[in-house]
Amino acid sequence: MEKLFTEINKRNVHYGNYVEQIKDLFARKQESLKKQDDKFFSKYWQVYAWAAIIGFKNDKREEGADLPFQSSFQYQMITNGSDTIANGLLLMAIGKVKTKEVKDILNSRKLLTVISEYAEGGAKHILEIRQTPGFERKFDSPDDYLIEIIKRK
Repeated sequence: MEKLFTEINKRNVHYGNYVEQIKDLFARKQESLKKQDDKFFSKYWQVYAWAAIIGFKNDKREEGADLPFQSSFQYQMITNGSDTIANGLLLMAIGKVKTKEVKDILNSRKLLTVISEYAEGGAKHILEIRQTPGFERKFDSPDDYLIEIIKRK
């Protein structure tokens, strides 16, 4: 397992158009962290992880999704920010890999792709919620995040 963590932490995260859209909606620009604004997340990796968790929780996966964007961060940034979140994402991805071969389960690129596919699915789900009449501003308020957590049970 130690080898897997070392290998995955060195890899860049790839993501698609849906994650790109919610990144712009909910994260402060990385270069202007001192500026106070109304964005909930201060780091791009946080939006990516949030979208992935939403995707895993709601079983929303964009399998085979185009992931043209390579993040400016390696998975190590998620680990540094919260090893609990990084480990949780990794465990959820391992649980979703459909194979009988251990080598596939321990393939760091495959696991990151699974996480990214769920991040895409979660981001798409979030955008669909915001297209629902009456929910166009969902997640614009910090209270929306708390309510969403409470609803998880």
